[in-house]
Amino acid sequence: MTPDRHLGAAWVDKCRPDLLLSESTYATTIRDSKRCRERDFLKKVHDCVEKGGKVLNLVFALGRAQELCILLEAYWDRMNLKVPIYFSLGLTEKANHYYKLFVTWTSQKIKETFVQRNMFEFKHIKAFDRAYIENPGLMVVFATPGMLHAGLSLQIFKRWASHDLNMVATNTIAALIICR
Repeated sequence: MTPDRHLGAAWVDKCRPDLLLSESTYATTIRDSKRCRERDFLKKVHDCVEKGGKVLNLVFALGRAQELCILLEAYWDRMNLKVPIYFSLGLTEKANHYYKLFVTWTSQKIKETFVQRNMFEFKHIKAFDRAYIENPGLMVVFATPGMLHAGLSLQIFKRWASHDLNMVATNTIAALIICR
C-alpha cells in the first residue's frame, strides 16, 4: 500500500487491537495502484481544463485536500500549467496553515523537502472567494464538504453542473481502530 504524500504511516506504540472495525463497502473491489489512480486523476483534470472546463474536486478539508494539493502542485509545476487552483476557505485553510507550521508531523519526504521549501507554501493554489464561482475562466477548486450535501461544494455544483465541459471529482477514505 502506498502511503499518503503528506503524512507518514500511522502507528500506535504498544497497542495490540482486540478488535478492528473498518468500513468495507468496497472490500472485494480490486483497484489499480495508487500511482495509476493518481495518474488517471491528473490526466482527467488536465484534459478537462485543456478542453475549456472547470473542475470541482470534492474533498474532506483535513488530509485529503492537502494530499491532492501536493499532487496537483507538483503536476502544475512539471507541466507549466497556468490554470488557477483554489481551495475553499474555512477548515481547509486552517488545516493548511497548521501543516505549514508543523512540518515535523508530516511524512519523511515532506520533512526532507522542507530544507529547500515548505511543501504547504503552494505556488499555484490559492484561497477561493465565492465571487469566483461566476468567473468565466478555467479553474480547479477543492471544495468541502466532500459529500456534496451543503456549503460551497453544493453552490459550485449547482452553478457549474449544467456545462458539459466541467467535471466533478471526489476522493474519500474511512476506517476506525479500537484499542484496549
